[in-house]
Amino acid sequence: GINAEYGDLPKGYDGWQAVDATPQEASESVMRCGPCPVKAIKEGDLYIPYDVGFLFSEVNGDRIWWKVEKDGDMAVEYVDKSCIGKHISTKAVGSDEREDLTSCYKYEEGSEKEREVQEKVSHFSSRKEWVVKPTSRDLEVEIERETALMGSDITIPIKLTNTSESSTRTVSISAQVRCSAYTGRTDNNSPILKTVHSVHEVSEGESDTVTITISPDDYVKKIKAGSVLNLFLKAHVQETKQVFATKESFTVKKGSGITIVCSQNTVKQYEDFEVSVSYTNGTDTRLTRCHFYMEGPGIRRSKKLYCGTVQPQKTIDRKITLSAHRLGERTLLVKFCNSKIAHATDRIKIVVEQAEPTEIE
Repeated sequence: GINAEYGDLPKGYDGWQAVDATPQEASESVMRCGPCPVKAIKEGDLYIPYDVGFLFSEVNGDRIWWKVEKDGDMAVEYVDKSCIGKHISTKAVGSDEREDLTSCYKYEEGSEKEREVQEKVSHFSSRKEWVVKPTSRDLEVEIERETALMGSDITIPIKLTNTSESSTRTVSISAQVRCSAYTGRTDNNSPILKTVHSVHEVSEGESDTVTITISPDDYVKKIKAGSVLNLFLKAHVQETKQVFATKESFTVKKGSGITIVCSQNTVKQYEDFEVSVSYTNGTDTRLTRCHFYMEGPGIRRSKKLYCGTVQPQKTIDRKITLSAHRLGERTLLVKFCNSKIAHATDRIKIVVEQAEPTEIE
């Protein structure tokens, strides 16, 4: 975003403007997006320039699941109104911490003000017949996301809660876990890690947990570098015909795996210093085409060190000489890359001081 003042904006809409340097579609026949007042996005003022409608939909959209019949007819099965625009973030000034901007772009989910904005925006819609009316539901489904560590069992607990006060619910579960590229695209050739079909009876006011477990033998050799795991889940209540559908994505962590040691915590500007890096392959997979990649703002030239192959449960280490040309605290980022599993990264802080002037005789 940018902080700016424009003469063609109504009073009160100056200040922070949202822009997108990589727009997804054309705006007035040109590939651009914004500048758009952040206030206009939050208030649903779609008549304010530029591209407020598009950006409003980016942070307030619904995910709609459709059922496609054999003859090609389609019908809405489930609408997830809370999965988009949950965590709008930026990097905090002066640190690597995450700063939450969600409240700048939208009112709290489910609040009275949020409902008023949604109603106002619906008056501008050219597809009002597509607006899905909320329906009452007495089944709640919660996926408890846990950190998946490479080489260990991956467990995905799915909690089913029956909020009905008088009736037991029979819930049919269909779930599938697949690999996909980091872009999220899953094609028909990607390996299926797990498929689950089960039926559960949940008493009124009670909860039941379904756990999907994937063993290392099922996934270690199938996951490629940069892959993510996609869980596709559908829950169907037999008594009421309610349907819950969702897709959850998560990565498999390796721990850091990387150890970085700098010869000195404080270095001199333009003077060489030595950095030692090592990586331990804690999996039972032979890693090929391995290399370390090191870079950082103020560090002169990024470095790439080829390491060949790392055998299971083995450690590889390298030393490299670097120099820094910018003063102050600098971050050195080290990434271990290979062709088998997702990359591991770590970083250290280095303080760069002014070099002492040399005397010329």
